[in-house]
Parts: sequence; structure tokens; C-alpha cells
Amino acid sequence: MKNSILIITLLLSGLSLHAQSSTDTTIVVNGVCGMCKNTIEKAAKIEGVSFAEWNLESLELKLKFDPAIADLEKINDAVVASGYDTEFKTASDSSYYSLAPCCYYRDPNNSHKKQ
Repeated sequence: MKNSILIITLLLSGLSLHAQSSTDTTIVVNGVCGMCKNTIEKAAKIEGVSFAEWNLESLELKLKFDPAIADLEKINDAVVASGYDTEFKTASDSSYYSLAPCCYYRDPNNSHKKQ
């Protein structure tokens, strides 16, 4: 019985340590449509990221990640590589122009552009 209690206690301790090791944060990512949302969230879900959700209205990408595996710079780099500017970095022109034309948030002639 003591061994069972000890095992359960150790398991619960391990779970709480694991839960405490995740980081929640939000970064701003430019985009204009549902296709942008899919691409941004997919790009952000690198190894170690358990949650990535981008909001079209606020342009905020909410993240939950394990800092032992991923960090904000790696996540940011993955999003930028997919063609989207973040509050920290600008995507290369070649990455940006590989997006579908409806996703061109930099183009002042794009009727979907956020102001």
C-alpha cells in the first residue's frame, strides 16, 4: 500500500512539474485571412509547441510551448520563414511573395489589408 501511494505521489509530482515547465506568450503576426491563419498556426507548431492559435482581428498568435525544447526565437523564425512578419522580424521578400496573393498584407492595393 505504501508503495502504491509513493508511486501515485511521484507520478502526480512529475505531472505538475511538467505542467509548470510550459510557457504561455503572445506575439503579433501580420495576416489578413483564414488562409493566413492556417499557415501561421501550422508554421508555429514546431517541436515543443503544444498550442498555437492566431486571431485575425487582434493579429495575436497565442502560444504554449516547452522552453526545454522550443523558444520564442525558433517559433518566430518559423513563422517568418512561412512568409509572415512578426513584431520582432520581417519575412524575406521571397517568403512573402510565395504566399497566395490574397494574403499580401503589405500591399496597399490588397482590399483585405489590415489598417
